[in-house]
Amino acid sequence: MKSFLVSAALGFLALALVNLTAQYTGVAIPLNRLSLAASGVLGVPGVTLMVILNTILL
Repeated sequence: MKSFLVSAALGFLALALVNLTAQYTGVAIPLNRLSLAASGVLGVPGVTLMVILNTILL
């Protein structure tokens, strides 16, 4: 349980960092239920996946 909470917290932190650096990198992930769920459940790999999909599809 503790490792899941740490992973979720790191995922939310990674999502926040991606959005804070969006004006420099041009990559922004909109905050909605799906992106929050992916970053909370999957952690940093989930945020990485969303960044990759965002750059490929857009």
